[in-house]
Amino acid sequence: MRAVVYREFGPVESLVMADLPRPVPGPGEVLMQVHAIGVNFTDVLVAEGRSQLKRQLPVTPGTEAAGIVLAVGPGVTRLQPGQRIFGTKTHGTYAEEVVFAEDEAGAIPDGMNMHDAATFYIASMNARYGLQLRARLAPGENLLVLGAGGGVGLAAIQTGKLLGAYVVAAASSDDKLALARRAGADDCVRYERGPLDLAAQKAFAADLAARARRFATTGSSIGRISSVHEGSGYHVILDGVGGTYAEPALRVLAWQGRFLSIGFAAGMPRVALGPLLFKNADLMGLQPSSDEHRLPGRNPEGMAVLYDWYLQGKVRPHVSKVLPLEQAGQALRLVQDRKATGRIVLTTSHAS
Repeated sequence: MRAVVYREFGPVESLVMADLPRPVPGPGEVLMQVHAIGVNFTDVLVAEGRSQLKRQLPVTPGTEAAGIVLAVGPGVTRLQPGQRIFGTKTHGTYAEEVVFAEDEAGAIPDGMNMHDAATFYIASMNARYGLQLRARLAPGENLLVLGAGGGVGLAAIQTGKLLGAYVVAAASSDDKLALARRAGADDCVRYERGPLDLAAQKAFAADLAARARRFATTGSSIGRISSVHEGSGYHVILDGVGGTYAEPALRVLAWQGRFLSIGFAAGMPRVALGPLLFKNADLMGLQPSSDEHRLPGRNPEGMAVLYDWYLQGKVRPHVSKVLPLEQAGQALRLVQDRKATGRIVLTTSHAS
């Protein structure tokens, strides 16, 4: 079977198509005939050798895919041959056939196509887990989404509206902001492609503060030590961008706000902690890698919630481009250069 392989770390275009032995499912494993593959920023990090989960060469990138069960290993009880499934793992999905542990896979519901299945779980699960379970976003609160034109960003907008929040979306292009509005954003902020100098950071923070909806507060302050006054700012900020955008966002947190970092598409941020101290705020990281949150087979409650939202049309991935597996380098370049909107899907020869 054919797969994308990196024999050395480097530019995303350094991948090669290779003929590899057909994988065989072992105990507790399922073999998927891959039809669609979701492209993620983490795949770029694998290509460059920058993934925190260190990889040994040669390596096949890819963290999610959808297809058909070809075979199951001993002990598999939940899935069976012929069933439509999606799967998520740390790497290896850029291939025509992939082995998943049964816990790494889940059945695709009727009404969901392969493209959506290959791009739905990771983004939607991160958005729901981060906003509802970690940041405890409540109805009526202000939510700011940085990187709103990407897969997790759009899912976060949809999830925030479901949870009753007022959502402001921030992204780097008019096309991405148009998607954010269609996803339900109440207001939008366009930021310049970075890195931002100090003056640009201050202007960005001022623009963000102006878009936050004012809210009633019963709290009292011992002094005006914050640049964001009572009854203003964002209760929750979801940041998938990092870089020089993170600190301006920190400065527009509301009192007892929660800043949720989910990635660093613009680089690792260096931020001052003063805004957190002065606002009694929380800084959170989101890496839902524990089994009960990351693996579909161990998260039945989460799967039921996400599928219900999908089937009601409330949370849907936006697939902006579909390319054959052979053009994986082009897809990764679009993601790396932050030119992708929504999600990109790779398809194999098995796709109908």
